[in-house]
Amino acid sequence: MKRELQDPLKILVTGSRGKSSLVRLIHSALVANGIKAYGRITGVLPRELTPAGEVQILRTNGGHVEEMRWWLSSLPHYAEAVVMENSAVAPELQHLAARWFSPQLTVITKVDPDHQEAWGPSEEDAIRAIAMGITREGAVFLGPGLDKKTYLQDILKSKGCSLHTTLLPEGSSPDFRENNILTALGICRYLGMDIELSEKAIRGTPPDMADFRTFPLGETELAFAFSANDIDSTRDLFGMLGWSSDETILLYNHRRDRPVRLESYRDWMFSNKWSSVFITGDRPWFAWAWKWYRESKDLGELLSSFGEARKIFGCGNVAGLPLDFILEREELQ
Repeated sequence: MKRELQDPLKILVTGSRGKSSLVRLIHSALVANGIKAYGRITGVLPRELTPAGEVQILRTNGGHVEEMRWWLSSLPHYAEAVVMENSAVAPELQHLAARWFSPQLTVITKVDPDHQEAWGPSEEDAIRAIAMGITREGAVFLGPGLDKKTYLQDILKSKGCSLHTTLLPEGSSPDFRENNILTALGICRYLGMDIELSEKAIRGTPPDMADFRTFPLGETELAFAFSANDIDSTRDLFGMLGWSSDETILLYNHRRDRPVRLESYRDWMFSNKWSSVFITGDRPWFAWAWKWYRESKDLGELLSSFGEARKIFGCGNVAGLPLDFILEREELQ
């Protein structure tokens, strides 16, 4: 597959979770097919994906929706394909990415509740917000299981969108990374790309720095699930480990601008007989969370204070202590 230089392929990735990971997979497949592809992700750190690798986008201030427009204006004229993550949060700003970008294909990863302070607490709130970024009569590729979301389907059909679905192997229940891989492969088929070449590149793409994985820390294991963002994904990741809750320390990293997320985890924190529960990061507002709060400036030191031979499940938010922790480990490698 080859694009004319004056007509770059443009793919916009939106949804509640997994956007950055999916952009990286699609970009890898495009480059493997000999296409001069560029991508932009926010994720843990804002980065530009080029045919030669990843480059961090340096900010003088915090993230802003205008960064998407600035980045698009900085692309080289010879770019043959562009894959961009929609980084807008406020519902009224969701449409800007599509207006500035005019994508030929929009991909929706997931519609789980997220950014509850801006979107509202329910899945339907998330769907309404995400759908505001979908152009009328556009081609939309749906992540696994989204073809069964009736409310989402009704909105997209009312916009006259043509819908394409990620097909899962019969009887399978893939994990979040495999879901993204299958979605990326479905997009490659839709675009007419070499599937064998694409799959090799996609499966060979290493996990992003803050993707879910376990770290050995001496005799202790840390399950790094801080990027999950929503309670359902977090539950699924914990279930994948096969750990018993009564042998696990639950560690929640809190952000003061995400109080609704903390509240959404409350029942899960209470319903399991955890070995211990700790909340760190910003001091929570909720009185029920105060007894579990542990102030810390260094995640490694906090983990060490729990003792040896522990299983620790980290969740909530990656910004702050977990991000500092993962960046320090990246520098040491």
